[in-house]
Amino acid sequence: MAKLQEFNGFTQVNLHGSVGENGVNAKSDVIVVQALMRYGLNWRRSWADVELPQPNGVLGPKTAALIRRFQQEMRKSAGRGVIVDGRIDPAKGIRPSGRRGMWGILMLNTVAIETFLLSGSKSQSYIEEISKQYPAFKNAIGDDGIGTLNLGLEGSEPRVGSLGLSLE
Repeated sequence: MAKLQEFNGFTQVNLHGSVGENGVNAKSDVIVVQALMRYGLNWRRSWADVELPQPNGVLGPKTAALIRRFQQEMRKSAGRGVIVDGRIDPAKGIRPSGRRGMWGILMLNTVAIETFLLSGSKSQSYIEEISKQYPAFKNAIGDDGIGTLNLGLEGSEPRVGSLGLSLE
């Protein structure tokens, strides 16, 4: 199952296994890649003529071709550090070991974040917004941590050891 993970101080979606050519292609990971692509690329002029598949978890020829095209376009804009191999791998740190490039999954997150920031959405994050639009995405990453601080509650005297917050 895909997961939320912190990179450079930002919570982003990471894969459990690789997606694409010669990848593991677990359904939840494929859904994450499809949803990030559909959400993040749908508004870009260079993708206007492309039919982006619904996030269904099936790595068909369209999704495989889109992964390669995404990598090619990122290579044009970001340089030689982007590998065009038709596969999105899980990020293991900010940058692939020994390379100046960036993980494909983090590039997909960046494109989705840009879309979110430009959209004027009322959601708290791009992850929340994508989850609203594509319920399969929410299921693929689980809902642990989305929109929460993941804090345990314990009793205390009023104004002692508390933030003065109330629960709804």
